[in-house]
Amino acid sequence: MLKTLRSHLPLSLTGSMQGSTMTSPLRIAGLFATFFSLTSCGVGRNSPSEPAFSCDDVTGTYNATFINSCGGSGTGVVIVTQVGCTFSGLIPGFGGGTIAGQINGSSATFSLFFAAPCSGSASGTATISRTAISGTYTGGATGFGCCNPVSGSFILTR
Repeated sequence: MLKTLRSHLPLSLTGSMQGSTMTSPLRIAGLFATFFSLTSCGVGRNSPSEPAFSCDDVTGTYNATFINSCGGSGTGVVIVTQVGCTFSGLIPGFGGGTIAGQINGSSATFSLFFAAPCSGSASGTATISRTAISGTYTGGATGFGCCNPVSGSFILTR
């Protein structure tokens, strides 16, 4: 059957079938078609359905518990917003302050900025799950009743 099919096609399309090298336009077209179909499926890059980054969604209102090295502890509310893998939060339940950071998968790095009567900042890392964010931080706070250096830990639950 192959011989019958080849006999009806011009030699320029079939090329020489002798040996293992066939340099016909049909073979070249086949190679281009294979190349373009592979690259359009995402081989060698992220496909359209696959994000170039990965981060969990942390947007929401959390109940927070914290403890620090200065003898402070407490509970309150933290409100977190997120754009892409960058998040920020308002900490009204602890007399003010803000948090901002970057998420990578189920972990995050952040900066914590203290509010009056303390001023200063801390940096830390956190682990993110569907229902909680837990982390630790170290930094410095100055002002009446504040201590420097300061370190602590927290857990935020939805």
